[in-house]
Amino acid sequence: MFEKLKDGLRIFGAFFFMMPQLTPNKLVIETLRVSEAKYRNLFEHIDQGVIYLDGAGVVIAANQAVEHIFGVSRDRVVGRKFLDTCFKAIKEDGSVFLEQQQPSVLALRTGKPVEGMVMGLFNVDRQSYTWVVVNSVPEFRQGEVRPYQILMTLTDITQQKLSEGKLSLASVIFNNIGEGIFVTDKDKKIVSVNDAFTAMTGFSYQDVHGKRAHFLQVKKNHLKVDEAVTEQGMGMNSWQGEVWRRHKNNKDFPSWTTVSEVKDSDGAVTHYVHVFMDITHFKKAQDHLGFLAYHDPLTKLPNRLLLKDRIDHSLQNAVREGSQAAVLFLDLDRFKNINDTYGHDVGDGLLMEVAKRIKNLVRKEDTFSRYAGDEFVVFMENIPDAKNPAKLARKLIGTFDAPVYIKGHRLKISTSVGISLFPQDGRDTETLIKNADVAMYRAKKEGRNNFQYYSPEMNHQAFEKMTIESALCQSIDQHELILYYQPQVCLKTGKLVGVESLVRWMHPTRGLMSPQQFIPIAEEIGFIVALGEWVLQNACMQMRRWLDQGFRVNKMVVNVSAVQFLRSDFVATVERILALSGLEPRYLELELAGGNFMDNSEQTIKALNQLVTAGIDLTIDDFGVGCFSFNNLKRIPVKKLKINSSFVVDVVNNAEDEDIARAVIALGHGLHLQVIAMGIESKAQQNRLSDLGCDEGQGYLYGYPVLPWSEVFQKMMKQ
Repeated sequence: MFEKLKDGLRIFGAFFFMMPQLTPNKLVIETLRVSEAKYRNLFEHIDQGVIYLDGAGVVIAANQAVEHIFGVSRDRVVGRKFLDTCFKAIKEDGSVFLEQQQPSVLALRTGKPVEGMVMGLFNVDRQSYTWVVVNSVPEFRQGEVRPYQILMTLTDITQQKLSEGKLSLASVIFNNIGEGIFVTDKDKKIVSVNDAFTAMTGFSYQDVHGKRAHFLQVKKNHLKVDEAVTEQGMGMNSWQGEVWRRHKNNKDFPSWTTVSEVKDSDGAVTHYVHVFMDITHFKKAQDHLGFLAYHDPLTKLPNRLLLKDRIDHSLQNAVREGSQAAVLFLDLDRFKNINDTYGHDVGDGLLMEVAKRIKNLVRKEDTFSRYAGDEFVVFMENIPDAKNPAKLARKLIGTFDAPVYIKGHRLKISTSVGISLFPQDGRDTETLIKNADVAMYRAKKEGRNNFQYYSPEMNHQAFEKMTIESALCQSIDQHELILYYQPQVCLKTGKLVGVESLVRWMHPTRGLMSPQQFIPIAEEIGFIVALGEWVLQNACMQMRRWLDQGFRVNKMVVNVSAVQFLRSDFVATVERILALSGLEPRYLELELAGGNFMDNSEQTIKALNQLVTAGIDLTIDDFGVGCFSFNNLKRIPVKKLKINSSFVVDVVNNAEDEDIARAVIALGHGLHLQVIAMGIESKAQQNRLSDLGCDEGQGYLYGYPVLPWSEVFQKMMKQ
């Protein structure tokens, strides 16, 4: 076809250039006219682009197909060099054709045809490339060795290139996609697989070619995929579902598979394409999520949801069988202090150790659950009698006699246990757990580290406790807290050396309550931080007012709970309150409860040093009561020790108390510390302590805690 076209165009070209030289013979003219019309029609309407270029590479003629290929009219093509006409020409690899590589230039330079060159020519209208196969044929005049013109034909292969691109892309996807793919014929026999298939199953193409698709399935599937496709997928384009796949090394795995039909032009199925992915990790994650839905992620114990489900089921059996059951509600004593002191990592480690110890004590048929925080529940089903849970409760309490070691810290803990019985204390899960919780709070009230059975009157007490907790949390907003002040004096001179602030709560119905009645509750429910901050701020502001009024007061003494000074922001809080009140740090003294001071807390040591550096004095309160490390006393920059009143009350008549007081005073002085005794109520106590070398005293002998405007108190401050 190309040869015929070339011959015809050559004749037309010869006529085109030689027409002025012909003789005016009518017959010749008519013959040439007919021939010219024939080949011009061929030139214009052929679907190939045709371009004539002269010996300089300038376009002298172009047909309509060229306009379609370039996306511009022939007027913009003719009269210009081909390279100028072609806005951009690229190779198949995307690189730009250089001038010397252009087919027309090569044909002009070499005098030889250049055929089958593929070019991408930029189409202005479509703003995209039209791909063509270019043939450039040089034409010579007789006796000349250099072409006088070039015949170029351009065959549009854009659609072919797009199809090839799609096939190439499909091939790349098929071989590089992460999902496994295998193709079967209409008889379900495997005819093709991709690389991911081999990677997932271990089977090569040779291993599976010609085998039916169900060869790749295992018995765990309830229905073979080819059967499912036949039964469910006929008349549909695809089927999908979970399929267990066979691996060459016998390690079966779950997959999510999609099977799609491939049909011919008549609608008949010719192939099936199976696309699958390994969902082993997804199944594990799903199982893990299912586990987490019913278990505590830290201890791996059943959570309250699973606990309720098991108790509900067991109670149904207990009703039918007439058996008894019990709920034991455990709460770790002072766990919050450990968490706040050592951090949550240590707290979590402690909870895991607690879970381990308790799990070793309960029966296999019992349910042991982490209920919330540091609360645990043991459900005992089918117990022989009401006394049986007490045996377990004693074991649970006793298992914590041995200390717990977590991350290098030696922790001594205890637990309080409440017990409720089925059916007498409740006939449903919620009631049994609630009543066991109430009994647990009674155990805490009775001194902790013990167990209590539920009794109906406990509900009233629990309600009252909850009412007090709620009211206490509102006490600041309701302006119910009041600060009283008690003087501290020098035992030698009797002069005022400081004032201790003591908080009271004016309960709306119970009246004035002492700290012993509500401070433990505040610590238990976490309100102590807000309460302590309120006390510190109001005490500093009162001290500032006294100083402005000209009263002679050396120190404002404020008690600080261990929960407060163990907080990371405590130093910043003190500094903020001093700045707010305008009180200089040298007027503030903080009393730290020695019995609650924790060992091995570098953070605490650092914070206390920061306070002293700022100019604040520190006192260890209740020295001699509770556990206090003398090593910490060496490391903490305290200025004063306070002797607990229990050693003062009989200091005159009891030789042991006197010896203790003497030892504390000697220890304090040996460490260059001042010593103050609290609870002095008589002159005899004062004299004995003074003889022992005690520096300061506090107690009813010098004044009861009074409000700041008390005349007696103000008179003392003016002396």
